[in-house]
Amino acid sequence: SFDSYSSVLAMNYDSPYLLYPVSEPIGKSVSGIATLSKYTISSSLRRSLPLESGLRKLLDLDRCYSVTRIPVSNGKELILINVHLSAFTADVTIGEAQLKMLFEDAQLEYDKGNYVIIGGDFNKDLLGSSPEIFGTTGEVPNWAKPLNTELVPDSFTVVRPENMADILPTLRSADSPYVEGVSFVSVLDGFIVSENVEVVSIKHIPAGFTYSDHNPVLLRFKFS
Repeated sequence: SFDSYSSVLAMNYDSPYLLYPVSEPIGKSVSGIATLSKYTISSSLRRSLPLESGLRKLLDLDRCYSVTRIPVSNGKELILINVHLSAFTADVTIGEAQLKMLFEDAQLEYDKGNYVIIGGDFNKDLLGSSPEIFGTTGEVPNWAKPLNTELVPDSFTVVRPENMADILPTLRSADSPYVEGVSFVSVLDGFIVSENVEVVSIKHIPAGFTYSDHNPVLLRFKFS
């Protein structure tokens, strides 16, 4: 039970009726990005991300991230940025604009001396080479292109398992029922941390996509 936890919900989808797919419409849809904490949350802010215009804007989520603040005993703050970036953008500049905005906010917090952890679904290949690692063949979907690491500030690190054997897929294609070894898979979910956050471990949890088209990722860390 999470009754004793502090919690935040940043809405990113509120559609009275989604007429998609046409053969079996989803209908009413309300969803958001949740952050839960055993420690007291002092404040949280929803930040709207840049989106494409026209029809794609109507079909896409209201992409956003939440910036949640947890006070630390040394007077600093732990900044948790919970993110869900766009997946189906035809305009590559939109994806880059989202990342630039995200990292500008993160850098500002780090410059204040705060500890920053960005986590969630980046809709970018965090490994940069998932097709080679998992033996995926065929064209890589737009929502699984490599993360442009040149946009990541020098004071931040994309967290990856140290051992190849520990690298497991966090995302599978939802175009058809999941078949291990056949379905397209990648690592789109994970964490990017500021250099004053020491990573103890990161684990891709092998949940077999039982509950979602994503698998969980567990990060253990301490302040440095």
